[in-house]
Amino acid sequence: MRYEGVRPNSSTFVGLLSVYPASGSMHGVRYVTSLIEEEKLELDVVLGTALVDVYAKCGFLDEAMEIFERMESKDVKSWTAVISGHGIHGQPMKAIRLYNRMESEGFRPNEVTFLAILTACSHGGLVTEGIEFFKCMVQEHGLSPRVEHYGCLIDLLGRAGMLHEAFELIKSLPIKGDATSWRTLLSA
Repeated sequence: MRYEGVRPNSSTFVGLLSVYPASGSMHGVRYVTSLIEEEKLELDVVLGTALVDVYAKCGFLDEAMEIFERMESKDVKSWTAVISGHGIHGQPMKAIRLYNRMESEGFRPNEVTFLAILTACSHGGLVTEGIEFFKCMVQEHGLSPRVEHYGCLIDLLGRAGMLHEAFELIKSLPIKGDATSWRTLLSA
């Protein structure tokens, strides 16, 4: 692109960034970040979210938060990326604080946001909080749980040693014959 004289835009960099979480190459992420700065591109919601997501997934939470705070506009995907990053990297209470801040700033969580916060609760052993978030998803936000949400809840109960409760949950699932739920319970 550079050789041809074509100026990259935010979509170019979002595409480039998408390859890095799987590879874990922070050298590449930092190089793309420097190119974004060199091009003086605005951290719009799409580019900012892509940067937050890649830094968070690679475990660089301070950098993810710094980028997140610099973003002029955010959406539910931006919030979910930063919540998820903290949840999967062992900071469930920070994930919960971010979730609460998201709601207080007027953003409505979606199914993916709830998956991120349930995962954070599961990894952090926060049984009561996880159950409350699950109820909130259904009762306050009117969202229908998918198999992944139930899987998080089963994982949460299993990690806490609440095997009977996890077993009863599997028996009550509206989705019958889900091998993932059984594997999750067996792992616990």
